[in-house]
Amino acid sequence: MIHHTTRAQLLLAVPVLLKWHRKNKRSFIWRGLKRSPYVVLVSEFMLQQTGTKQVEKKLPEFIRQFPSVKKLASASRAEVLRAWQGLGYNRRALHLHQAAKAISELKTFPNTLDELRALPGVGLYTASAVLAFAHNENTPVVDVNIERVLSRCWKPIKQFSQKLPMRDIYELDAAILPKGKSSQWHEALMDLGATFCTKKAPQCSACPVRGYCKTAGKLSSSVSEKNPSTEKRYFGQPRRIWRGRILNQITTKETHTKRALILHLKKLHAITEPAFVPFVASVLSSLTKEGFISQSRKGAITLAKD
Repeated sequence: MIHHTTRAQLLLAVPVLLKWHRKNKRSFIWRGLKRSPYVVLVSEFMLQQTGTKQVEKKLPEFIRQFPSVKKLASASRAEVLRAWQGLGYNRRALHLHQAAKAISELKTFPNTLDELRALPGVGLYTASAVLAFAHNENTPVVDVNIERVLSRCWKPIKQFSQKLPMRDIYELDAAILPKGKSSQWHEALMDLGATFCTKKAPQCSACPVRGYCKTAGKLSSSVSEKNPSTEKRYFGQPRRIWRGRILNQITTKETHTKRALILHLKKLHAITEPAFVPFVASVLSSLTKEGFISQSRKGAITLAKD
């Protein structure tokens, strides 16, 4: 429940933050494009687990190759995966492809939260982002930056990782977002979180809304917090990197054999350990179960059919 006095205080910060953002907003390719629902959907899928620099490079190429939902829906799985190379987490490419097919069958782009969330791979954030950034609808949008900013503004926070329950964040955002300025408002919150209100080094003294923030100046770098466990590595890389490498190799031509694929990977990455063979086999097994590839009894490997 949002207390009336808290809402009133934060409402005072809204015009201040919007004014700051007009002069200090970050420039990204996807913000400069015509923000159709399709472009927003593609960019949000890419940004889910990929850095902004790589998305800046790949988004224009992807949109040129698939300029519409219809073009993407009619493309083959191999074409989509090839276009996705370099972005990682290839499951997102399959979900985006499936979402495009679902939209194509509907004949019209979904324009409600429930309709968007019914699409493959589309969660609450992505659905809300399409409504806010493509339609400028007055709907809450909460990514990690917005979650952190609103948590710290709402009540005193002592630890860098501390934040409010997600339900409260959505309620707070809905209560204070300026009507008719949803796109600008949420970009302003994101940019504030990425520049001043960062996770572990917030610049409270220079923050444009420090006078309206309950946490300003209360976070200390001396606070002890556990570091997240490091990702397990196999032959020098995390398993997810090998998954991407193996899938990328499979997308380069129509058919591989398991033996030829393993020999190529060993040569390409200078690997001599015998354990690499069963490791690749286990990755191929996972990719098969997840519907990325097909394996014949004779060892032929191909991309799974759409």
